Amino acid sequence: MGALRTILLALLLALPATAAQAGDAADRALALLLKDRSLRGAQVGLVVADLESGATLLAREAERPMVPASNQKLLVAAGALLHWGPTHQFETRLVSASAATHEGVLEHPLWVIGSGDPSLVSETLWKLAEELRLLGIRELRGGLAIDSGLFDSAYTHRDWEPLSSRAYHARVSAFAANYSSFRVDVAAAPRHGQAALVTVAPQVPYFRVSALAPTVRGRGVVQVDLQQLPDGSGETILVSGAMGAGREPKTVWRSVQLPERYAASILRTQLEAHGLRVLGATRYGRAPDDAREILVFKGEPVGEIVRRLNKFSNNFIAEQLVKRLGAEASGEPGSWGSGTRALHEMLTSQGVLGPGTVIADGSGLSPRNRVSPATFLRVILHTARNFDAGPEFLASLPLSGLDGTLEDRMEEHPVPLRGKTGHLRRASSLSGVLSGDGGRLLAFSLIVNGGRGGREDIDLAVDNFVARIAGATWLDGDAAAQGTIGD
Repeated sequence: MGALRTILLALLLALPATAAQAGDAADRALALLLKDRSLRGAQVGLVVADLESGATLLAREAERPMVPASNQKLLVAAGALLHWGPTHQFETRLVSASAATHEGVLEHPLWVIGSGDPSLVSETLWKLAEELRLLGIRELRGGLAIDSGLFDSAYTHRDWEPLSSRAYHARVSAFAANYSSFRVDVAAAPRHGQAALVTVAPQVPYFRVSALAPTVRGRGVVQVDLQQLPDGSGETILVSGAMGAGREPKTVWRSVQLPERYAASILRTQLEAHGLRVLGATRYGRAPDDAREILVFKGEPVGEIVRRLNKFSNNFIAEQLVKRLGAEASGEPGSWGSGTRALHEMLTSQGVLGPGTVIADGSGLSPRNRVSPATFLRVILHTARNFDAGPEFLASLPLSGLDGTLEDRMEEHPVPLRGKTGHLRRASSLSGVLSGDGGRLLAFSLIVNGGRGGREDIDLAVDNFVARIAGATWLDGDAAAQGTIGD
């Protein structure tokens, strides 16, 4: 096989016209990208390299730090997989002053100590409640208590102003569930004048509903807002405006303002669903140092968490992981400051961060983030080549035209691509791995800051560029190679 490969390579290198054509195809792809009307006035940085060798095939402003938008999550995904490994599971500890029960009754408060696990959802908390039932516990006479002291008290990042109640502004906490988000469905009532029908999922005591939107003829406009309850125990969902009688039901996703109280309400509901009686109001604070262990509940593996992070560009997961990194690195409550420092230091030690890199948060919502295309390329190359982290890292990236945030892209020009998208105000990005002509695997990163076009027009320009690059006939050792990026 080695001799045959040598003969074939020699034959290919004997065709300089073909190599020149490859370089010309790359130049044409770049020229067409820069001429696109939607990119007028924009800063465009990009780099394309061979995945195996790291040889740079095309580059423009590759080392220029730019606003990365949600490509920032690639740094968090790589950091999580390299630091914890794909099989690591975060542990939520349940403790009490006494582990003993009398006829299934726990007399002292059951403390739930949050670990920052971003994988907790209604279904996993149902499983947690089941495990308590299997231990023989039937009544929490001392009540339920929540310890979220592993993180600081900041639910949101200072750079995210103005805040909204939309799900992408999800609040973080050491004990949180359902990505701190929930669903509201608004449907027309059977008769005109009647209040619109409102359904909330999950249906837990944390929520109250105030349906002020009547059903009217025509379309109508519905608005969904949130208001904290006076006692701080939950929130009221305010549905205002008007719901058109002929409209399809409207579905919106929102984020809660009190994440640990929301998670506690879900857990309490699941406990009661298993027949566990919970007395008294839920309390919040720090668990006693001498409390005894009742249960250690393990969440989803980090590999699965990273898959959800990248496939759906989940801001909540990114920030939970950053704060958890900070807690481990500093020994103090995790914060955005300690977490981003820890991530920066770790990736610097891996030799992948370029000069001028700024990591302000994990999700990419902060406009202060600055990352170059070459840095993203180094992160992709370094992580993909890691035996433990590589398969999960690549598998976490959305597949163009098939799933995640790339499900509806590149329909006109199908490209075999796994990539991470990014959008933030006047920033668009796409980085990942694609299969070039002849099956050669290429890694790339493209960031656009500014530009006159709308989001869809810029996305189309980026997608067309990637399609042209995938169709170029790259050859080993061709004239288009411009050095090496990677380790």
